[in-house]
Amino acid sequence: MTRKLIIKISVFIGVVLSISSCLLEGNQLNLPPGGGGGSFLLMTYNTGANSANTNSGISPTAFSNCALSFPATHKLDSANFAVTLQGPVLSKDVTVTIKIDNSRLLDNFATDSIPYVALPDSTYSFSSLTGVIKAGKTYAQFTLYIKPNKINAADNFMLPITATNDSNLPIATNYQTIYIHAIGNPIAGGYTWNFTRCSTPDCANGPDGTSFSGASTIFSPVNPTTVRVPTGYYTQPSYIITFTNTGGVLSNFQAIIDPVAVANDWTPVGVTIASGPTILVENNNTKFTLHYTTATRNCTDVYIKN
Repeated sequence: MTRKLIIKISVFIGVVLSISSCLLEGNQLNLPPGGGGGSFLLMTYNTGANSANTNSGISPTAFSNCALSFPATHKLDSANFAVTLQGPVLSKDVTVTIKIDNSRLLDNFATDSIPYVALPDSTYSFSSLTGVIKAGKTYAQFTLYIKPNKINAADNFMLPITATNDSNLPIATNYQTIYIHAIGNPIAGGYTWNFTRCSTPDCANGPDGTSFSGASTIFSPVNPTTVRVPTGYYTQPSYIITFTNTGGVLSNFQAIIDPVAVANDWTPVGVTIASGPTILVENNNTKFTLHYTTATRNCTDVYIKN
């Protein structure tokens, strides 16, 4: 199975490989070290939810997008990323070499307080460590191969990837590393997703045409006891699901709809939450039913772990 960079996975660890930002925030987007003009490079990660390349870095959303989330039982999965040329295209080939930089393992510690350790080299490989941005082109693509069944789902691993090149092109300071990582979260991973929407709060007329079933989504790990997953309604903000883990026994499941997304996307157009969300967890923490109503709608999301 190949996913483009969320890399949008049963407990594997949360490897949401995504070409969306996997980098730490720093200077302004697309600025090489120290500013200035000319061509420069940045790392990009491809996401299954969005086929366009997006920048990699460490902001809360960007970092989350680079969490590995393949099913723990899979023997082999893959994801694509790229080294991308910004600014004027060049009339010559640029050879780029990727490398693992484990000095970056704790770059996100101030944000999530998770002490990541290096992903064991027996659990991954690359299509190649070198690639070429051909003259007149803008990127060199690479493939990362992951062995989910070889990774301990209880641990927090990271694979920080950066690159060098043979043309002395600078790499944007805040987009120089892809922080592919795996958070030890027991409910993270891939799920089958069913969504039911009724056009009235009491659901008197039954589900409407925006309902769907059999879709796929990912419980993206935020930390060992928190995940994010989209609701099917309207602009599809994320639920934030939290729980307590006491020696492997999970309890106290709670859910909210991302309040920032609600404030930014729902409130301005008059969408208000009337009740919920409630959360029902069944089948040994493998089926999650979340329900809420707005002033005009009745919505239920059901997620079943793959």
